[in-house]
Amino acid sequence: MTSPIDWDYLATLSGGDREFELELLQTFVADAQERLQTLANAVNQGNIEQIKRDAHHLKGASGNVGITAMQTIAAQLEQSTTPETLAQAATLVADLKRLFSDVVKEISA
Repeated sequence: MTSPIDWDYLATLSGGDREFELELLQTFVADAQERLQTLANAVNQGNIEQIKRDAHHLKGASGNVGITAMQTIAAQLEQSTTPETLAQAATLVADLKRLFSDVVKEISA
């Protein structure tokens, strides 16, 4: 399995400080866990504006720590969600949750 985290990007960002990289990732995990729950609730409620806000936040946060697959999915969610595409939004949120789980497993190892 390939890593969901771009460790080279993080190493460049941190100047090779592995402890700082893990600190960044742990901060991301704490924030993203809450944001993903809010996002799932927004999809269940059909709250398009909340979906777009949370997706935008996740897009930036995941990009900042080199988790580009999450960044890409969050960008798609932010840009394409409409009342007519809520089923697709739910699928994208499920994809984000799977990637998030992979990130958590990797940094916990």
